[in-house]
Amino acid sequence: MKKFYILSLGVFTLPFVNAQVSDLGSYVQVTDVSNTGVAVGNVYGSAFFMWSEADSGIIIAEGGDNGVSGNSNISADGSVVSLSFPNPANNNKEEAALYTVATQEFKFLGHLGASSGTDTSSAWGMSSDGKNLVGFSWTTSSRGVGVSWKEGSTIVGLGTTVPTRSSRADAVSADGSVIVGWQDAINGVRQGAIWRNGVQELLKDNDGNILGAASAISADGKTVCGMNNMTGQGYIWNETEGTTYITSDNTDFITSMSAISDDGKIVLGLSFDPTTSILLGEGFIWTKEGGKVNLNEYTTSLGYDNLGIIFAVPTGISPDGKYIGGIGANFDEGDAKGFLIKLPGAGLATNDVAQHTKIGVYPNPVKDIVTIKTADKIETAEVYSTTGQLVFTSKNIIDKKINLSNLEKGFYILKVKTTQSQQTIKLMKN
Repeated sequence: MKKFYILSLGVFTLPFVNAQVSDLGSYVQVTDVSNTGVAVGNVYGSAFFMWSEADSGIIIAEGGDNGVSGNSNISADGSVVSLSFPNPANNNKEEAALYTVATQEFKFLGHLGASSGTDTSSAWGMSSDGKNLVGFSWTTSSRGVGVSWKEGSTIVGLGTTVPTRSSRADAVSADGSVIVGWQDAINGVRQGAIWRNGVQELLKDNDGNILGAASAISADGKTVCGMNNMTGQGYIWNETEGTTYITSDNTDFITSMSAISDDGKIVLGLSFDPTTSILLGEGFIWTKEGGKVNLNEYTTSLGYDNLGIIFAVPTGISPDGKYIGGIGANFDEGDAKGFLIKLPGAGLATNDVAQHTKIGVYPNPVKDIVTIKTADKIETAEVYSTTGQLVFTSKNIIDKKINLSNLEKGFYILKVKTTQSQQTIKLMKN
């Protein structure tokens, strides 16, 4: 049943050995990265992969008939991977499992005795040492609960505080004592939930408002991030400091926080228009010192070659914060691309993020007027079509705003030159 082979059909054909940005191939979604730079996730939503500069891409398991379930995670040292795939000993129903890299062996983790279609349980999060896993298991054909697995122990159900609704566990602290995810409200809205030593509470902001589903947690269990699906805001919740909300300058965008470093100092997120493709949004990094910084702007300021990729959906970060992965858009190729970014030194210098912030624009997509965000004086602004034709130019820019109402709908390249730098930005015209 186990399949383990090198990809040979065009996915992962661009390893860019020792590069600072790696193109992992078409429709590759990175969901986690080890401290050694090994990325895991799924390809085309149908199979789980593992990728490194040394070995390129390897499929480690195929999903079921309906594609992959849950998230794939990897330990900090790259030794074990969590995932979910069909168990041949249980009529090929999908089940959470742990994969040991050195031996290429799988261990199925069990379920709570029920299934929905071909699914029984799924893995969603793992501590960075690989010893604590969390996820979901069906208790009836229509409802399920969050679950946890500790090394050497069997599956434990976390229950639901609303008997007619489900819960799910998405992330776990280093020692396994704090778990976060969501609990369905009676009306089906997913509420942020935190389990401390198996006891559930709802996550609330500084004013007592219930937060949305939680997606990630720091190693000490004190910092949590997620999205408030009622307000469309991303949030960062800290046990002692309260809640910080993250939004986009574009009022049509909603924001979600997706991943966090073990020390809780670096958080990834994305802002996007929910009525269009998520790949048309923007990915960003957030630190307490530097705030929210567009991921493309940051990497460009470091002198990185972005390989034509817009880092729209960052969803994986290594525990030490040195690597960032996800899926983005390459408009030149008309393709979705998996990416892995290797940050300088020991990781992101959080007190230097603001210094690397260069040029941004909002709103993007734009209807008429676009504002250029920069602290420097703008000398020129030029807009090019995707075929390279100059369609707009201005040297007299008032209040850092340009009027693009005469342009047709579509994608463009905005080139901005200031007194300090020059930068190109992908722009969408509505």
